[in-house]
Amino acid sequence: RVIRTRPGDKFSRSDIQRSMRELSQLGFFDPEGLDVNPKPNPQNGTVDIEYKVAEKPSDQIEASGGWGGFGGFVGTLGLTLNNFSSRKMLQKGGWNPIPAGDGQKLSLRAQSNGPQFQGYNFSFTEPWLGGKKPNSLTISLFHNVQSTYSFLKDRPKFTTSGGSIGFGKQLKFPDDYFSFSTSLTYQRYGLHDWANFGAAELGFTNGYANNLSFSTILGRNSTNHPIYPTEGSSFSASIQFTPPYSLINDKKDYTNLTAQEKFKWVELVKTKFS
Repeated sequence: RVIRTRPGDKFSRSDIQRSMRELSQLGFFDPEGLDVNPKPNPQNGTVDIEYKVAEKPSDQIEASGGWGGFGGFVGTLGLTLNNFSSRKMLQKGGWNPIPAGDGQKLSLRAQSNGPQFQGYNFSFTEPWLGGKKPNSLTISLFHNVQSTYSFLKDRPKFTTSGGSIGFGKQLKFPDDYFSFSTSLTYQRYGLHDWANFGAAELGFTNGYANNLSFSTILGRNSTNHPIYPTEGSSFSASIQFTPPYSLINDKKDYTNLTAQEKFKWVELVKTKFS
């Protein structure tokens, strides 16, 4: 789907070079094994183009663990599939050993640092939403629990839970090296007798805060290799913002609100250029 040369098209050196770049950006093939072999046919004035690729392992399994004395079990367990295929999950013979071939990315990860920290993350990316254009859809969920160094059931805790959904699109103007993405993220913070890491300065140690934010990124990437580029450039500009709650509820006097009421819905604006 990323190859720019099509049967019947005029021979284009730039299309061949761009196809080689896109194949390299996929991460499924060994960059040293990528090559192209044009085969001209003088009799009919055509050229057959043969792309040579050498597949490399792209999936990752992460497993580590140990016993941290009083802290108990410490470890990480993760699975990342970079060429997953949800379409083949219910097909006969699709599990060989896992459904693969559609370029989808599936990631599962769990981490524990004894009673002090536990984290759980899930994400799924469809890079070709609809199957015809490189429009991506990403869904992620997460849940983290941070607590004090204790095995008590009612020990102080700080929890962060939420998820996000994002959409990305390759643009055609000013050129097709530009991309645009936007996402909606929700985070819920829970404080349960939590007075560490600045929580006391907020004015409350029990309660909840919510963060509903929108993010937009405009970028351009023309580098020839995702890890060790030798030519091209890359830049991006992003903005993250929440709804203007203070303007929507303009009748509220924030000077008289409790700390819990002030931070019930977080309000912010962030910009970044790189």
